[in-house]
Amino acid sequence: PPLPMSPILLDLVGHMRWADTIVADALASTPRQADRTKVADPVSVFAHVAATEHLWYSRIRGTPTELAVWPELSVAESRAIAVRHADLFDEIVAGGGDVLDQIVSYRNSAGRDFRNSVRDIVVHVKMHGSYHRGQIARLVRASGGEPPYTDYIQYKRLDQV
Repeated sequence: PPLPMSPILLDLVGHMRWADTIVADALASTPRQADRTKVADPVSVFAHVAATEHLWYSRIRGTPTELAVWPELSVAESRAIAVRHADLFDEIVAGGGDVLDQIVSYRNSAGRDFRNSVRDIVVHVKMHGSYHRGQIARLVRASGGEPPYTDYIQYKRLDQV
């Protein structure tokens, strides 16, 4: 039988936390190139991932965001934001069905109004981070580095290593 949604979402948030941590570890030891645009700089992309986790949490709570969507942050600052928001998303998901079924009304960066469930937002935040961690891996490899392996299955194998 299928698992209830909360354990699955908790697992996905756990993967998000783990993947953000190993990306931060890898980027902390990678020299930053000042001449790159934000979307071509892995540190800036990681800052975007962390800021987006904050943005969506703020939308869920109905509070103003404290960060730009593409902020200027160090790896350490992005790591701290990502860790804090993994904890906050864990708390939300642990609240279960009633919390996850709540509808959040928000305005996107283009000024359009939308409504989505907390459950859909949690899944989006997780998938958004995975998408951008793939970009980070490509950028690190293109600059001669070895990107961290952040696939979900690697996270699930941690107890087997």
